[in-house]
Amino acid sequence: MTGKRTMEKYLLTWIFVLLAGLGTLGAQVRPDQLVFPTLRFTPPDPQAFQVSFAGGSHGYLMEDHSLPMVDLVAVIPYGTVCDPKDKAGLAQLLQLSLVKGGTSKRDGTALEERLDFLGATLGLRIDARTSTLSLSVLSKDLAEGLEIFFDLLRHPAFRPESIAIAKGRMIEELKRANDAPKPVLEREYARLLYGDHPLAWQPDRKTVDSLTATDLQRTVTRYFVPQGIVFAGAGDFRKAELVRLINQGLAGWQGSRPAPLALTATFSPVSPGVYFIQKKINQGYVNMGHLGIREDDPDYYAVMVMNFILGGGSFTSRITTKVRSDEGLAYNTGSKFTTSWGFPGLFAGYVQTKSSTVGYAISLIRQEFERIRNEPVSDGEMTTAINYFLESFPEQFTTPARTMTQFATFDALGRPLDYFKNYAAGIGKVDKARVQQVARKYIDPEKLAILVVGDWEGCNQASGKYPHPLEDFGTVHHLELTDPMNP
Repeated sequence: MTGKRTMEKYLLTWIFVLLAGLGTLGAQVRPDQLVFPTLRFTPPDPQAFQVSFAGGSHGYLMEDHSLPMVDLVAVIPYGTVCDPKDKAGLAQLLQLSLVKGGTSKRDGTALEERLDFLGATLGLRIDARTSTLSLSVLSKDLAEGLEIFFDLLRHPAFRPESIAIAKGRMIEELKRANDAPKPVLEREYARLLYGDHPLAWQPDRKTVDSLTATDLQRTVTRYFVPQGIVFAGAGDFRKAELVRLINQGLAGWQGSRPAPLALTATFSPVSPGVYFIQKKINQGYVNMGHLGIREDDPDYYAVMVMNFILGGGSFTSRITTKVRSDEGLAYNTGSKFTTSWGFPGLFAGYVQTKSSTVGYAISLIRQEFERIRNEPVSDGEMTTAINYFLESFPEQFTTPARTMTQFATFDALGRPLDYFKNYAAGIGKVDKARVQQVARKYIDPEKLAILVVGDWEGCNQASGKYPHPLEDFGTVHHLELTDPMNP
């Protein structure tokens, strides 16, 4: 009996707990009603990590002993915009061939075999304004890893076989350059808005064939110099020891930072209208907009918030809600303000939709351009946008290596390092009036260049359900898609 009574008490207790839980279900709140405390985040101060090295170099170092690894990068003030027009593709060739070519002491095969033995990685990435040479190595092998790192920086050997292989890869890419509509859209949109400028120059068969080892050597001699390089390091090291090893790698290395290139940041306006590139596909790929802003523009924060509401905020944005959710016309749609330090970026509303709905989708995006200019945004839209920027900002500092590299890149570009401490205040100052103000200033529906990649016959049709042939949006310019293999 005792056991039976114990079991009954046990069951009654659990029934009571279950009923109590069910009773509280009605008190549960919806996810959008949850209230969280305000995020308080203080970004790291770049000055706290800055270190000076021999030869006028400097960098940013942060000890992190959580793993027996060290990451080191050299940020170099050389990018694709530094190449002459008749040498377009030189940066890509350098990126492909630097490690593969090896150094004066060891060829590329020997270098890569030694890196594999050490479990290390070494690679070069080149962007528009900077190059980044990155080393990741076990902390026990740091000295040897740095010896290889500086040997490659100072004594690269552009051997004929590595150049031939790299150029072969580039030629294969040129053969496929016009295959996919999305890359064609982005490439030709930049060419349309930037015109004859390094930001839009593209390699072709002629420029690739002209590239030589002499071109590569001349480039590294000019740009790979100690006073021009900003280093960044994070990982399992003692700062004093890493400084000693870096100074050892820099010893005897001569060279001054090259003078900045005198590149124009002023561009001729493009006539509004439709610019069409024929491609026999069943969808239309659209970018519609004009030049945007520079990252040093005082309106930068307000424009970012405005664009988030307009089309940059994924499923919460107005363009996505209208074109995708309400009308069901596209999976990929929105707006973007790309930004660049020293040059204006590009603004575009974009959509990928079936041919018969291209004109209708363009009209809906244009309506959203007008709406954000003429109607104040809602309190809810502002809260969502501001919270997104403030709460995602700490993600830029998720690892010590990412943090130090970001500091070094800002430094190499000449960007002010107080950006990080001023970010939250800059975003927080944006209000509804500022959003509408910058929308009117930086979005001009009367000056839209509408670039479409698709099949003309399908994209220019209209119906009662989906009105607006492309001719409704201004003069149509049919662009010839250049074959980079036959420039």
